[in-house]
Amino acid sequence: MRATPESLARYLDEFRAEVTEGLQQTLSERGARLRELSFYEAEDGLWAAASIDLPGQSAPWTRRRLVVPASGPDKDAWLAGAVFSSAVIEDLDGPPCLGD
Repeated sequence: MRATPESLARYLDEFRAEVTEGLQQTLSERGARLRELSFYEAEDGLWAAASIDLPGQSAPWTRRRLVVPASGPDKDAWLAGAVFSSAVIEDLDGPPCLGD
């Protein structure tokens, strides 16, 4: 079932709050900060993009993930935010990817 614009706005607000809170301490411990959390729509749904300022890097480090499928949210916003935050931290902890 597709979400109404109002329910989607509430979902994204809750998602944003969870991601911001979930990343704040870990990024701070690394001297990094969340520069921006943005959303954009594509054919397959709504994507989130986190841009993070890392020490010693001139360009922000960015990670993207589909957070709301085209059919509508498939999990609670807090859970989607927690999964997104965890994936960002895992990517930071992992080996560098080509192009990073």
